[in-house]
Amino acid sequence: MRRRIELAGDGYPPLYPAVTLGASAIITVGAVIQRLPLAPPWWALLGAAVAFLSLVVDLWVPSKVACGVIAAAAVALMLMDPVPVDVAPLLLALTTAIAAAMESLRWGLFVAALSVGVIVLGGQTEHLQSVPAYILAILCGWLVGYMILYQKLLSENEVRAQRVRADHAASDERQRIAREIHDVIAHSLSITMLNVTGARRALQEGAEDEALEALEDAERLGRQAMTEIRYIVKVLGSEPESAAPTPGADDIDRLVDDYRKAGVGVSLDVHGDLTRIPAPVGSALYRITQESLANVVKHSRTPRAAVSLSTRPDIVLCVQNPYIADQGVRRATDGSGIDGMKQRARLLGGAVDVSGTREAWIVRAVFPGAVLDGRTAR
Repeated sequence: MRRRIELAGDGYPPLYPAVTLGASAIITVGAVIQRLPLAPPWWALLGAAVAFLSLVVDLWVPSKVACGVIAAAAVALMLMDPVPVDVAPLLLALTTAIAAAMESLRWGLFVAALSVGVIVLGGQTEHLQSVPAYILAILCGWLVGYMILYQKLLSENEVRAQRVRADHAASDERQRIAREIHDVIAHSLSITMLNVTGARRALQEGAEDEALEALEDAERLGRQAMTEIRYIVKVLGSEPESAAPTPGADDIDRLVDDYRKAGVGVSLDVHGDLTRIPAPVGSALYRITQESLANVVKHSRTPRAAVSLSTRPDIVLCVQNPYIADQGVRRATDGSGIDGMKQRARLLGGAVDVSGTREAWIVRAVFPGAVLDGRTAR
């Protein structure tokens, strides 16, 4: 029975159909009691039997229109045995409210019109008094049912919107994690391979001290990469308060030093106070520089780069990699690294432009100077 009641609710809480079924039964019993003592031709008993049949149909048939039609027939039979202040028409108001709450607007109006027709017919045959009051009750029942239906539709739309927002949030988080891991691995492996290559060449030339220093740098960077990856994985299940500090604009000089030690000729030119740069923007600048220098190692035949960072009036980061004569112009394809840089900047109100000329491959990131004053970048 509980399963039947839940199905009869059609998505509403089980309490809703239980209350409406109980109210229908009470109204039917009340209408029969009003007509005591019963006498042939037993219209009241026949109407009560049809009314209880509508309750059974309500439990087994999803359509509430059928229940409304059967309830209208039951009330019409009871009106054949008229009584003062009849409660039987209240069954029509209840079934109209149920149909309006669980069926489409068209079918809800159909049940309401059918119920009003039964009331009007009862008034015309002088089997029913206070016809306007009963019609008003039916119209109020339809209005209440339709309001419940509208609220249900709004709730379903909100649930769908929340599900979409949750999916988007999960997708954004996956992209953020992918960017972080990509930047860490690309940077660390690039410098590690340069140090390993330098160590091999030093050993071939008999410079054991230089080889040892290169291997120590490679080991340090490898451990640093492992630490950052463990942190990224750990943060997935941690509270925001447990987040560890992330690299910022002040750490770019250390990043450049790592590439210099690995044999990449990198120059750094800074104009302005980097301490004024907010932490999110500083982290984005660090990661963009990191990815740009990693791309220099991976794609360029010229292991040189020029990094410039200015905070006046806007925050501008520029990484240039000059070409050699036979290299030609690199093609500006949006790989995962370039796409990640652009996404980082866009989320903070900035922009990244990646282009190639005949002289250099250029990555330029711009953030509005408004972020230096704590205002939201648009």
